[in-house]
Amino acid sequence: MQSLIFFIIALGILVTVHEFGHFWVARRCGVKVLRFSVGFGRPLWRRVGKDGTEYVIAVLPLGGYVKMLDEREGTVPEDLLHQSFNRQSLANRVAIVSAGPLANLIFAVFAYWLMMVIGIPGLKAVVGEVTEGSPAYYASFNPGDEIVSINGKPAPTWNAVYQRLLPEAEKASTVSVEVKSGGSSEQRQLNLPEISLNEAAELFQRVGFRPYRPAMDPVIGEVVSGGAADRAGIRAGDRLLSANDQILEGWEDWVRLIRDSANSDLQIVLERNGQTFELQMTPAESAEGYGLAGIAIDPQQQRLPDELVTELRYGPLAAIPAAFAQTWQFISATGRSLWGMVTGSVSRDNLGGPITIAQYAGSSAQQGTIAFIGFLAMISISLGILNLLPIPVLDGGHLMMYLIEWLRGKPLSEQAQIQAHKVGLMILLMLMFLAFFNDLSRLFG
Repeated sequence: MQSLIFFIIALGILVTVHEFGHFWVARRCGVKVLRFSVGFGRPLWRRVGKDGTEYVIAVLPLGGYVKMLDEREGTVPEDLLHQSFNRQSLANRVAIVSAGPLANLIFAVFAYWLMMVIGIPGLKAVVGEVTEGSPAYYASFNPGDEIVSINGKPAPTWNAVYQRLLPEAEKASTVSVEVKSGGSSEQRQLNLPEISLNEAAELFQRVGFRPYRPAMDPVIGEVVSGGAADRAGIRAGDRLLSANDQILEGWEDWVRLIRDSANSDLQIVLERNGQTFELQMTPAESAEGYGLAGIAIDPQQQRLPDELVTELRYGPLAAIPAAFAQTWQFISATGRSLWGMVTGSVSRDNLGGPITIAQYAGSSAQQGTIAFIGFLAMISISLGILNLLPIPVLDGGHLMMYLIEWLRGKPLSEQAQIQAHKVGLMILLMLMFLAFFNDLSRLFG
């Protein structure tokens, strides 16, 4: 229920931002707006403003629309023809249609700026383990080293380290890493292996260092219904003791074991209410080939010592270019992912739908305001890019038709536009079906 509530809140904010972009530019271009609706279907709330626009919040929150005066949708009085959308110049129509996605991107920049000014909390970038023979090993990294910056840009948290390294790893670049080691500051030259978007989750593993985390007791806080652990009989509150006669003391040991044990039988010994039980669990296999158990650690075990918690913070002015850079980085990664899905180099299983978004909305809200703002920024960018795809019925499809109009010197015939919209609707429904199918596959393993 909590995930659903925050999903509706997030979608309401982002849809309002998107539609306000269309609305604001339409008004500036002299177009009469008849209705500004957040959601579809039966109105839950409506009001007619002094400008004659009907403002509506509707029952179905999956989108929204701005209805403008248009001769194609009904008779327009002679004295209002100049306020009709279809009578506008090509430049005005392009501006109005582009304004929605652009508003989403501007919102993302603002969200990232706000996060950076407030401060993004995270785990201090202290190295826990270094793999022998890895790039980090040859760069002389040692356990206990604290990463300060990468290529001169601050990276005090592991999330910031990841954000700095991933774009460079995609190019197999060499980066300069400032570390605190033994009380002194040093520069290390780290030769990154080439990593594709499909391998992004393996970044630290491929580089060869593992973040330092204090040992956390393997006490189960949540069991996913229908997951491998649930089917095996594991319950919230259980303490995991051993697997296949091997004693595993910390939560990280269990994470590594399960990750490497997809479709393999594990004889689990656990403690429940002071009694010891033995059962068998077979982790499922993720799309990337990793083992999945469907369990989460007890939140009480996740509390970190204060000395390991820090934040990435910028001043108000310094945060502006940093916010633009963060937005561009996510736009670029999203664009490459979409193109990879088209070419087949990126798995289409990565496409998520409303269930996945709702789950992320709920989990980010639980992590705090900053995490939720970051979630809004990412989804806002995704919404903006999605709407720019050259699919008829989306904003990008309209822009594609305007490009054809500009090249031809006249618009496509009304019949051609109707047929294009039918094709676009079919493509959109196929994408929605794939996303929803992926959601259900993740949910039920």
